Amino acid sequence: MADYVSSSFKDAGIPSVEIFNLDVLLNYPSSPPTLTVKNPSGQITYTAPLTEDILDFDATSDTPWRNHTFHGYAPSGSVSAKAVYVNYGRPSDFDLLESAGINVEGKIVIVRYGQCFRGLKVMNAQDRGALGVLIYSDPMDDGFEFGETYPDGPWRSETSVQRGSVQFNSICAGDPMRADKRYAEMGEDLTSLCGVEDYTSLIPSIPSIPISYGDAQPILAQLGGTAAEDFGDDWVGALPITYTTGPSTSIVSMTTDNEFKVTSIPNVIGKVPGSLPSSEDHPVLLGNHRDAWVFGAADPNSGTASLIEVAKGLGHLVKSGWQPQHTIYLLSWSGEEYGLLGSTGWAELNFEEISNASAYINVDTVVSGDELTVSATPALATLWEGVMADLDGHVAFKNGPSGNVLDANVNAPINADDAIGTLGSGSDYTVFLDHFGIASLDFEFNSPAGTYGVYHSIYDSFDWIDNYGGIDREKGSSFELMAGAAKMWGVLALRLADNDGGVLPFDHEKQGAALVKYSAAVDGSGLDLSELNANIDAYLKVAESVAEEMKSDFVDLKDLNARLSLTERSFLSSEGLPGRGWMKHVLQAPGFYLGYAAMAFPGVQQAIDDGDLDLAQQQVAVVAECVDKAAKFLKG
Repeated sequence: MADYVSSSFKDAGIPSVEIFNLDVLLNYPSSPPTLTVKNPSGQITYTAPLTEDILDFDATSDTPWRNHTFHGYAPSGSVSAKAVYVNYGRPSDFDLLESAGINVEGKIVIVRYGQCFRGLKVMNAQDRGALGVLIYSDPMDDGFEFGETYPDGPWRSETSVQRGSVQFNSICAGDPMRADKRYAEMGEDLTSLCGVEDYTSLIPSIPSIPISYGDAQPILAQLGGTAAEDFGDDWVGALPITYTTGPSTSIVSMTTDNEFKVTSIPNVIGKVPGSLPSSEDHPVLLGNHRDAWVFGAADPNSGTASLIEVAKGLGHLVKSGWQPQHTIYLLSWSGEEYGLLGSTGWAELNFEEISNASAYINVDTVVSGDELTVSATPALATLWEGVMADLDGHVAFKNGPSGNVLDANVNAPINADDAIGTLGSGSDYTVFLDHFGIASLDFEFNSPAGTYGVYHSIYDSFDWIDNYGGIDREKGSSFELMAGAAKMWGVLALRLADNDGGVLPFDHEKQGAALVKYSAAVDGSGLDLSELNANIDAYLKVAESVAEEMKSDFVDLKDLNARLSLTERSFLSSEGLPGRGWMKHVLQAPGFYLGYAAMAFPGVQQAIDDGDLDLAQQQVAVVAECVDKAAKFLKG
């Protein structure tokens, strides 16, 4: 695939294309996992198939990988113990069990996918002394509760398994070993970058297996113990059983056999050089990952198809003699699925090259449904809105009751614009925003569930995306949506790289409005926010002044563009967030126990959630200092 993407870039006319190889730690199954249940007499009563069905409807489902369901970075192990159901595996779920006298120490826990990143489910279980973890997809979350299951519909079927990494992603992204020798040559290591002494702090020490709900149901059905509904309605899934917590009287045995080794992964780096001198060049970075758990028709190759289309469009312009003012990078990442390995490694080892970058625009699974969602740095909100307004009627889809793309169903309760979400983690923008402070944007067409029914399974295939990727054919097929996404992506890039008048399209008034909302969200927690709010007011005044400056015909473009595009860097704390120094952005980051979902003022909010108001107040001071620094930099 790397060679294919590289050749596609070159054939399109992208002037510079190279392969950036990176040595990283990966694991692979040496043999399939096993899962059995024995009754108190020691007789085996259940052996889980741990395989995905071959479907006549799906031409590629007869693959050996249907028998290799594993977690990235899960260790080898063989454990036997009673089982406990822990719902979504959040700290609050474990706390409820403990309050009822149900202890997971020395047990195997069975947990549902959803609500937080799978690696943090394992981390939470490991921290509480569990011996192993079984993670299953409940039909309440992406199965028959939403409609017909594959192949009769788009949703997860009985044997479909969600693979995935179990790296502790909210602490530090990238290769957990930082195995590439160039790190040592730069004088960097895990301690300097991630604040840990050894890579084993970033991955589990207990085994875990992803299983289907068909595999999980016989285990869940015999747990006994407390009724799960006693802990809340969200503890009950959609399987036709009585959900209970256990611990079981039966003994569950699980084995994993995974080999760890350092492997070279290829990243494709395409570049359209800008016309401005390096001191004035603010590169625009367009990125999508290329690796997949199996076939990856939606995740990530719907995005890869769009990236290649963007390359064709830019290449056509280059062949006509056009050159952007600012350099445009086309970035095809490898190793994303294990923990954002390619993007993180390239950025960490090449940051000097992109230190003046204005923005990183990411797509991952760009099409898995027909509902447009976007998350972004608030200063990019107006850019997004302008592009969407200009493209309305020029893309092969309509979304929303009025038929306007701006009516797309989006989720963003906390950002400056309620139509634009806050970025957390889970895709390749993470290193650029959370570690280096480069303004970022990510968009996709997804389903009403916020996920899709064949995610990380063998059924994320051509047949699935051809038949169900668009969900609602009246709004456009999946391939039309990919073409529409390419148009959005390309126009976003052109507005940043070659904008009329030369002024970069950043709206720091939107950033200021977001700061006001972030502050309001932590108000009432017993914290002194007076200095922070005063600094936010000062930032807003500077942003208003800069907005007027952007309209002037007589501006120093070099100075103004630097202030507009690089102010985001001021929101980085040199010390990083408490307990995870690699995450440096004080305005937004993945929640420590969430992994994917964003948390605004993460250092402050996490300390509040943990009941540590002294630390929360210290973090308020850190945010206040960063906002003050940003206002002064933006003012110039």
